Amino acid sequence: MTTIQPLACHVVEYDPACMQDLLVALVAGWGGNDPASYYYDFWQSVIASPHKSMEVVLVAIKDDQAKGVAFANWRPYRNDNARSVVYLVPNDCQKKGIGTALKNGMDVAFRKRGLTHQIAMLDERSLPAAGFLKKTGFVAEDDTVRLAWDGDDYSYKEVPGLSFHLYDASCLDDKIDDELANFYNRAYANEGLGIQLTGAKIRRLITDDDVWMVYARDDASGQIAAYTEGTRTSLFSGVAVLRPWWGTGLAQWISGYTMDLYRERGFDALWSITRRRNAASIRLQKRMGWHIVGPYPLYIATVPD
Repeated sequence: MTTIQPLACHVVEYDPACMQDLLVALVAGWGGNDPASYYYDFWQSVIASPHKSMEVVLVAIKDDQAKGVAFANWRPYRNDNARSVVYLVPNDCQKKGIGTALKNGMDVAFRKRGLTHQIAMLDERSLPAAGFLKKTGFVAEDDTVRLAWDGDDYSYKEVPGLSFHLYDASCLDDKIDDELANFYNRAYANEGLGIQLTGAKIRRLITDDDVWMVYARDDASGQIAAYTEGTRTSLFSGVAVLRPWWGTGLAQWISGYTMDLYRERGFDALWSITRRRNAASIRLQKRMGWHIVGPYPLYIATVPD
């Protein structure tokens, strides 16, 4: 005889019009309502405008209280039908089926949107969640490493014939949006990412995700030769240089220039993730004073039909 267990909770897509107090109370337990918190801006954005930077925000509710939250970023990751996801359940609510209920709810939300893969990333602080991910269908892919810069010295030289430009919310331009999207698609064409950015997506990254970019323009042709992507946190997202400028020192120059900008913003430590097989990128970062912290496994789940 099969015993039917009662539902651990009711999972719904978050609606700030009627659930804001529930999410505020949940986030308070993580310090997310404290302006001094590192994650204050992030949480306040999710609470007030969940779809500004998120594709999906789910809340697990039981006894008129929020018992957990899960969200999926709007930005494609690895391919156009995959999104990075995060599941958060307070310590006193864990191992009660709430995380599993959120995962099932996220599967439903993904299917509604035609999305096929959830990707979770765990650093050393969140490794205990690995057991939950494996239990709910995620498979570890040990393809990336985490690198850190702890304030060590770095150096770079300028490359003649190129000029640098900072692109952020203070200087929005439709033409530059399109140029940066075309550059990204060309630079990563051989990476097997399966993601095509558009000018509209570049604009959303800048305005909704608080991303800022540095790009190098060839003075003679006007073509964008390299770009970096920075964030409002200590994550240094990426560096890309087109093949004609490989070996010129441009990658080191634009990396160092971007690190200078991070320092001006008050960051004295940064981190990034890099594919383990991307030896050239790892060598570049080591030349700039970075070091490998360790593996940074991705946990990937195929959304069931």
